[in-house]
Amino acid sequence: MTDRELGERRAEGDGRAFESALRRILTDDELVRAFWHRGFVELSSHAGNGASQWIGKRIITALVVSVVTAGVVWLVKSGALK
Repeated sequence: MTDRELGERRAEGDGRAFESALRRILTDDELVRAFWHRGFVELSSHAGNGASQWIGKRIITALVVSVVTAGVVWLVKSGALK
């Protein structure tokens, strides 16, 4: 048997072992439930943080626009800008 054939046979055996281990893990309901719960918590946290940051950016932008607008209006009324 050549080295290549031995490598292919070993890879096939490793693949079967990995598949078998994965199937055993997936039959454990408690482990699967914990996995999906952790994913849900992580996703919820990420989405909440993103929404908060989006709202915060909009508020800061509105405040900056308001201040700049008030400054321009004041400059026009005081005659500094014509």
